[in-house]
Amino acid sequence: MAQPDATGTTSEVHGYRARVAEHGRFRAVMESFAYLPPFGAMFKKTSPFYAESYWYCMGGITFLMFVYLTISGVILAWLGPFWWLTNPFGKVMKGTHYWSAQAFFFFLVLHLIRVWATGAFRGRRWLSWALGSTVLLLALGENLFGLLARGDWESQFVAMHSDDMLFVEPFFFHLFSPANFTADLAIHVAVIPVILFTLIMGHLTLVRLQGVARPL
Repeated sequence: MAQPDATGTTSEVHGYRARVAEHGRFRAVMESFAYLPPFGAMFKKTSPFYAESYWYCMGGITFLMFVYLTISGVILAWLGPFWWLTNPFGKVMKGTHYWSAQAFFFFLVLHLIRVWATGAFRGRRWLSWALGSTVLLLALGENLFGLLARGDWESQFVAMHSDDMLFVEPFFFHLFSPANFTADLAIHVAVIPVILFTLIMGHLTLVRLQGVARPL
């Protein structure tokens, strides 16, 4: 807990005024929650000065998209395709799930670009870079099986072109087909997400252990 100084003003106020002067009021207000208890300890707001940039938020936003995709995906899988194809709220949730997946890729690519541009993949951090790159590649497969499991015209379109482009039939037992809905949904919900979660947790653990890399 902050102690008041000789003028009776706490250090949080001084810190907030300094952040307003440095970053502007809007950014200072948006970030203030991460400095105050109990959020300060929760978010570990101890990042170095060179990480005080929105470019360093791309990885965190990607993780938030993954969390929402997990929650909404569980709800969609639990209530089933009839619900998300006919119920108005189900259609909205299916739409937000889809666009959250697009945001996941968007921010993940920005995160990878930032890591590459700042040289944060060098030295001992090569494993963290490899895990992040593997997450991107595996997420592409996750996205494909999600499109196949939509149960609408788009899933048929994706299945047809996946067969034509990947030349996989019949080597993968007709997985790339809306007719094999159960297998596609099981892979999309229970197989690839577990691997993605493991890779992401390993990536986050390495970042916490090694800290934020100093840019070039």
